[in-house]
Amino acid sequence: MPNREYPYYFIKLGKLYYVYHSYKNVKKIEVSSYEFTNDESLAFPIDEESAKQLADKCGGHIVMKNATFNDYIS
Repeated sequence: MPNREYPYYFIKLGKLYYVYHSYKNVKKIEVSSYEFTNDESLAFPIDEESAKQLADKCGGHIVMKNATFNDYIS
């Protein structure tokens, strides 16, 4: 199955792609921080359900790609 393709998802916000998010507690309030990049090769691929949740939070849209497992991990 090394040549089998699998779907993966990016979040795109305008010309930017989702890279990372973090959570912090500031004065007992949870605060979220999101990082984006304009370079698709640095975008972080995620599963479909997580993509839907992030797109709802950030206002972006989901971009689906297909790749083999070896392409995905590279």
